[in-house]
Amino acid sequence: MGTHDLEDFFEQTAARLATEYQRIRKRNDDHGTSGDEGEANWARIVLEHSLPEGYHVVTKGRILSAKHRGGDPHGSPEISPQIDVLILSPYYPKFLVDSEVKTYLADGVVAAFECKNTLKAKHLAEAARTAAIVRRITAPRGGTPYRELFGTPIYGVLAHSHDWKEEDSDPLRNVEKALYKGIQELGHPREMLDMVCVADLGTWLPVKMPWVARGMRTGDWSKIEEHIQIPEAYALTHMVREKRVTPLMAFMTGLMRRLAWEEPRLLPIANYFHEVAPLSGDGPGRLWGDEIYSEDVRRVVTGPSWIADDRHWRTGDEWARFMI
Repeated sequence: MGTHDLEDFFEQTAARLATEYQRIRKRNDDHGTSGDEGEANWARIVLEHSLPEGYHVVTKGRILSAKHRGGDPHGSPEISPQIDVLILSPYYPKFLVDSEVKTYLADGVVAAFECKNTLKAKHLAEAARTAAIVRRITAPRGGTPYRELFGTPIYGVLAHSHDWKEEDSDPLRNVEKALYKGIQELGHPREMLDMVCVADLGTWLPVKMPWVARGMRTGDWSKIEEHIQIPEAYALTHMVREKRVTPLMAFMTGLMRRLAWEEPRLLPIANYFHEVAPLSGDGPGRLWGDEIYSEDVRRVVTGPSWIADDRHWRTGDEWARFMI
């Protein structure tokens, strides 16, 4: 059976990234320049050619919050650390996109990525901390499980390759150990990284289940419960590695899905991506109690009607029982 045209496109894109990575490594005499070139690869080769019309891709910017430090209306607005690549909304004011000022209004930034030529475990730890910082300077959202579980903007890590090339290395396990550690240190699920893509290794994406009561669980949990005490009910978040398609295809499928949550007009094309590359896999996770929700959302997801409800994430329903 032949591959789909979408898969072919991302295979070709991955080959271009690999060629660029080898070129950068061959002439690795200036780490600043090498880093800039790596960021440009992701911005120009991948994102600009893959995103729907209207999204703006910029490099090296900081995110400016609408709120002020400490709640002081006369104080300075909160601002993020510098981020390598940002995607701006199609509705972002054009005069600000073209400005020489490299700070971007938080509510106009739909995604932000740290870019690495060669990924190391410390990069994931740093990115997890920065993702949490960014989420804390943007206003928390409420009203539905989706809006309370997923922060804005989308935040992730993009890498050409990784540092674990020795014969006895286990790069997949190393990435997942770092992701697991990062998840355990968070104060809320909305602070999680949204995606990690290593172009020659794999892509990890979040899967979030707003509430799992004991009667909703499927399969045999006896072996798991021999090693861990599982509450009667909980929210569940995972960073899942897609195993069936290439890393870039998985990355763009996940990104299109997340963009579609925020811009429902993208749902048809996002679902088309998912039909071509249905995401599935496993990875590190964490259980959460109902304290992560506002009172109104908590009342619904922990109530008896929630167990019987079966709304589907592919419709963009923010009350779906399963979200990616």
